[in-house]
Amino acid sequence: MPRFEHDGLSHYYTVTGMGFPLILIHGMGLSHQMWIGQTPVFARHYTVIAYDVRGHGGTAPSKDSATVRTYSEDLHALFETLGIEKAVLVGYSSGTLIAEQFAIDHPEKVAGLCLIGSFAKVKGVYMSLKTMFSRWLLLTNFHKLAAYATAVSNAENLVQRGFFYRVAKRASIEEGLRILHAGEDYLTTRQVSSRIHCPVLLVHGSKDHATAIYAREFSQLLPHARLAVVEGVNHAVATRAQKTFNRLLSEWLEELKLS
Repeated sequence: MPRFEHDGLSHYYTVTGMGFPLILIHGMGLSHQMWIGQTPVFARHYTVIAYDVRGHGGTAPSKDSATVRTYSEDLHALFETLGIEKAVLVGYSSGTLIAEQFAIDHPEKVAGLCLIGSFAKVKGVYMSLKTMFSRWLLLTNFHKLAAYATAVSNAENLVQRGFFYRVAKRASIEEGLRILHAGEDYLTTRQVSSRIHCPVLLVHGSKDHATAIYAREFSQLLPHARLAVVEGVNHAVATRAQKTFNRLLSEWLEELKLS
C-alpha cells in the first residue's frame, strides 16, 4: 500500500496512469474511492493521484486541532514525496478548501483548479444549516445516520449507495468536526479570489442550493474562472453525473495545453 509520512501521521494515496499529474481531493466523509468514475478514465492521458484526507479511508486522523492550511500542507508533503513539480488539482466539497489553500500557498505548483461544489468561509442560510446539521449528527449517536446521509447524497443508484455508506462509516467523527470548524474559520470568497491566479473550472449542480452563492461569487471574482452548471444534479456532480462531469473536465484540461 503506497503511503507517505507527514506530521506524525501515515497518509494513503494511489497513483494510476502516466502523463501530467492530476490530483483528486475528496470531500468530508468520503475517501479516494469516490473517484472510481474518474480515475480509470483520466489515467489514459494523465497521472491520476487520489489520496485520503486525514481521518478518512486509509489515512490516520489528526492528533490535535487542524485548519485548512494543515490539510494543504499534507498535500504539499504528497507533492514532495512523489517529486511533483506542478499539477492540476480537482477538489470536491470540503476538498475544494484544500485545493484553494494549496493554490494560495504554492501557486507555482498549480497549473489549474477544478472545484466541484466549491465554497469558502461558511455563510448563508443553506450552508449554515447544512453545517449545523452535520455537526449535530456527528456530536450525537447518529454517526451511522451521517454516513447514510453522505451515501444518499453522493450515490446515483442503490449499488453506489451501499458502496458510499461503507466508505463513510470508516470516516473519523473527530476529523469531520475539525473539517466543519475549519470551514467556518476559513477565508471569504473575496479573500480567496484575490490570491488565486491560475485557471479555474467551477462545477456546480443546479440543485446545490448550499453552495450556489459561492458559485456566483467565485465566477465573478476569480480572474480566470469558468462556471459550468450541471442541470438536475445536487452537490455531488462527479458521482451523480459522471459522464457530464468527465466531459467538462476533459475539455477544460485540453484547453490548458499541459506539458
